[in-house]
Amino acid sequence: MPVQSECGSRGDRMSTEMSVMVLGAGATGGYLAARLAKAGVPVTLIARGANLRQIREHGIVLEDARAAREVVRPDRVLAVEEVDRPADLVLFCVKSYDTETAARSVPPLVASDGHVLCLQNGVKNEQILAGKLGPSRILSGVLYIGADRLGPGVIRCSAPPKLIVGPYFGLDLGASSQVRELFSRAGIEAAVEPEVSSSKWQKFLFNCGLNPLTAITGKRLGELLSYPATAEVFDLLVAEAAAAARAAGAPLAPDHRVRVQHTAARMDISSSMAEDLAAGRKIELEAFTGYVIELGAAHGVPTPVTRAAHGMLVALDSATAS
Repeated sequence: MPVQSECGSRGDRMSTEMSVMVLGAGATGGYLAARLAKAGVPVTLIARGANLRQIREHGIVLEDARAAREVVRPDRVLAVEEVDRPADLVLFCVKSYDTETAARSVPPLVASDGHVLCLQNGVKNEQILAGKLGPSRILSGVLYIGADRLGPGVIRCSAPPKLIVGPYFGLDLGASSQVRELFSRAGIEAAVEPEVSSSKWQKFLFNCGLNPLTAITGKRLGELLSYPATAEVFDLLVAEAAAAARAAGAPLAPDHRVRVQHTAARMDISSSMAEDLAAGRKIELEAFTGYVIELGAAHGVPTPVTRAAHGMLVALDSATAS
């Protein structure tokens, strides 16, 4: 039987001056809220629906790769309309298709001198947030994490997370350094990059291969890369995304292809898109294949493999939703 322990949010906390609010209680937001709360950080988790009810009553259940479980209770678990005081740092963890709506609720959630750290998939979300708060208050985050939501308030993490953070606009690294220290305190590897947009695009390329292929096949990346045919499809999806991004002026690293291959070789994971599809939830089509097709069309770059994958995902998404 898996061992289950419980960590309270008060009494055993380390003192800290930075208050944190996590907007979005899915796999990423729920996991980060639990890890930060466990490390003694005052955390308010914003949730809705079944997640809100479950976490309020039972806390967040974290399961590791060995199926050992522990329960962590953040300081506060609220619906967004119940928030009565702002936080120094807001972790923005909603799905990309909810960005526009969720961004409208952000200004009263963050202190006047606070920041929002965008931890979403895709490369367009920071621009939307900057339109609500101003670019200097937005931090851009690249989070590699093998986490999935097993049910309301229950999250499994199968791979140690790693965060890269930097300013969306400007050269001031003060807030990014504070975030690095905060995550390091919670046992999460974190690094600051002044030009974080390059890493953001690097993850985008990886995700453009990972998400469609794992969602369509229902298989993990390690198995897919062991077959020459699906390994080739992965490479073609990444290559089309890179060609479209380069044509659009994205700051790709010269060795972006090697970096994607290195990441893929060490991450035998599924994807958020595959997990969402299997659970009957809406998938982030426009953040990945949809955006590659959009960039390709705008800059005259053919994207036939991406278009084929997108078409299959549209059909699968519609079948799941019906």
